[in-house]
Amino acid sequence: MRSANRTSLYLTKNNMEIKNKFINAIFGVLLIGSPGFAQNLGDAKKAIDAEQYQKSKTLLKALTLSQPTNAENFFYLGNVYLGTDYIDSAKAAYKNGINANANFPLNYVGLGAADLALNLSNPKSHFDKALSLTGKKDHHTLLFIGKAYSGAPKPDASAAVAALEKAKAINSKDAEVYLALGDAYRAQQKNSEAFSNYRTAFDLNKNLLRAKVEMGVLNKLSKAYPEAVTELNEVVALDPNYGPAYRELAEAYYWWGNAESSKWDERITQALKSYEKYMDLTDRSLESRERHATFLILAKKYKELEAEANAMAQMDKTNPRIFRYLGYSAYENGNYPASVKALNDFLSKIDTSRIIPRDYVYLGRALIKISGSEAEGIKNLKKAIDLDSTNVQITGEIGKTLYAARKFADAATIFEIAVTNPTSKTRAYDSFYLGMSHYFNYAGQVKEKQSPDKTLLARADSAFSYVIKAVPANPDSYLYRARIKNIVDTQEPKLGLMVPDYTKYVEVVLAKPDAGSDSRKNSLIEAYNVLGAFHSRSNSEKAKDYFKSTLQLNPSDEYALSALKSLN
Repeated sequence: MRSANRTSLYLTKNNMEIKNKFINAIFGVLLIGSPGFAQNLGDAKKAIDAEQYQKSKTLLKALTLSQPTNAENFFYLGNVYLGTDYIDSAKAAYKNGINANANFPLNYVGLGAADLALNLSNPKSHFDKALSLTGKKDHHTLLFIGKAYSGAPKPDASAAVAALEKAKAINSKDAEVYLALGDAYRAQQKNSEAFSNYRTAFDLNKNLLRAKVEMGVLNKLSKAYPEAVTELNEVVALDPNYGPAYRELAEAYYWWGNAESSKWDERITQALKSYEKYMDLTDRSLESRERHATFLILAKKYKELEAEANAMAQMDKTNPRIFRYLGYSAYENGNYPASVKALNDFLSKIDTSRIIPRDYVYLGRALIKISGSEAEGIKNLKKAIDLDSTNVQITGEIGKTLYAARKFADAATIFEIAVTNPTSKTRAYDSFYLGMSHYFNYAGQVKEKQSPDKTLLARADSAFSYVIKAVPANPDSYLYRARIKNIVDTQEPKLGLMVPDYTKYVEVVLAKPDAGSDSRKNSLIEAYNVLGAFHSRSNSEKAKDYFKSTLQLNPSDEYALSALKSLN
């Protein structure tokens, strides 16, 4: 079974890099076994390196049955489980290896790596035990300790480099040591040192294709996308059947398309073709499909994602992460009830430590799209923001959806979340729509002959006041603030609370190039007529000027014609 405390599925660029690095680092491809069964173990390791997870598991399980006293088979089986996120199964395999041969050191290294994967504090005791069983001229234990440190979800690159330098001092001709050093330096973001070690690894062993793949990955991380593609295509030329090169090609094309939006369609097509090639060259195991599904989310290919998720569901009907993919894709494909069902299934079956903020984002979005479920949707969006405040950026999108559906009270709740979050980068925009939502919530209740709370207008006024300070050239904030003041100015004769904002609205609009547009005309007429009516009691000439301005926009405006007639 999967460990309940394992880090959840990664969905961002950096986290995808961490996930890939962890899988590659922790597996290893060394051949240490005795000659009697080395070929079979070698086949299993080749399958691991090719990311053919199901095949490697099948081969290694067979080896543990046919060679039950050989501890190394259990070590590599544990590595497959560990790299594919089945931590409990990995630990069981390592312990079985210890039972098979308590003096074989690498299964203790495996237990330490599992502790690192679970973020436990005692991996060193396992590593020390492994070292105590290791001969002075054997560098493999130090090599795998280094791999465990650098490949952990929270890498300890310094500890990794220290172990690997000791391994190199014992055997400076092993290409695997330099490959692992490259991974360790990359974890420290020391890309020059990483590249140098990857190049040395490949120079020492031209069959170690992952070293050359990692050079392409470093170019990709440095945003040198053409160079990354060139490097990875060189790997493909060396071995057209090496699957991981195509997966990295797919990601390089994806990020290259992101960097040059004009080439997005071309690059994403290349990326998807490369990923399909990768899938063809692996055994389409559940783990490969999960990686593919994650990539499809990045590529925004949601129909393909739904198809992949359904294929995974046929393979494993109990894996809760499949419901995540089904929920995401159903939402993006417009099937909101199915999205809600899938995500609720996912959240009910997964350990809470595996939930990521995006899960609540998608569930909240889907619920908001279903009439009557808006309040529940808002609760889930709040959970997403509580987990990661950067999700506040999606509230504007959700708020606008509710606003367009005339669900003004719910929209105001969402925009309130946005404007009160200190990380928001769109506070003025969200404040404007917060004010609009309160204003139309009030107006709607008046229309329905209800008795709305006057504090709605006060909240709207406060929101528009913020926008005016932040963006003084935005005329609409003055307009709606003037309308609010006109509503609350109930004395007869009026006190003129709305006059400053209507006056400012006219001033700001007339300074804009679209002042004469149809979209502005009616609002200008509104402002001129209200200002004319107010000034008609004390300054008839000023009032006449306002009404004449109305008639310039609409010569047949009945209110302005009648008011001018009275004034004359």
